[in-house]
Amino acid sequence: MKKVLFILAVLSITLVQSQTNRTDGNGSNISNNLVVAANSNPSFGSATVFFNPNKKADGSVHLFKEWNNNAVIHSSDGQRFSLKNINLNLERNTFESKIGMDSLFTFNTNNIKKVIINSKVFKNYFKDGENRVFQEVYSSPEFDILRSYKVTLVKGSANPMLNRSTDKYVQKEFYYIRQNDAINPFKLKKKNVTKLVGDEETAKNIIERVKRQ
Repeated sequence: MKKVLFILAVLSITLVQSQTNRTDGNGSNISNNLVVAANSNPSFGSATVFFNPNKKADGSVHLFKEWNNNAVIHSSDGQRFSLKNINLNLERNTFESKIGMDSLFTFNTNNIKKVIINSKVFKNYFKDGENRVFQEVYSSPEFDILRSYKVTLVKGSANPMLNRSTDKYVQKEFYYIRQNDAINPFKLKKKNVTKLVGDEETAKNIIERVKRQ
């Protein structure tokens, strides 16, 4: 219970729970504790009901294929918290923890400075009138290169010529450059990076490093 309260107090987490009673043993207890804690003190967050009809579709709205990911969450007030069950929902642009078969724990990114998942650094920035999560794939005192993800649902078709009988989630990635607190679209090409660093070999090494992230 102390662990649950700590998460809620530091990160102001919101519980997102589907309308079903199917949960695993640990998830059920954690879920109940979160609901009680959130309702007893609104500053912890709020418990809400989220209905998910569990549509059958290939792919996923989550960035990582598995939920067993090692993460360190850095809160805005300097706290750190380790977690081994986290994913990034690209559709909702939020970090989530799976606490039961049908229960998700959604983190309020406004209270998070950064999240490191499997050595990948994710940060929250204000862009186009909203808070968005970016992966920091390269950082320097002069500029940062960020990666943004987007997921779209491609509808299936009965046309056998299209070879797409079921719906499918397709993930795409885009790059941005962050300079002087401004974030703008960026094409990851050697000539563009060379303009930033002034050296082709250095630019090549940066691009190779970014693609490994």
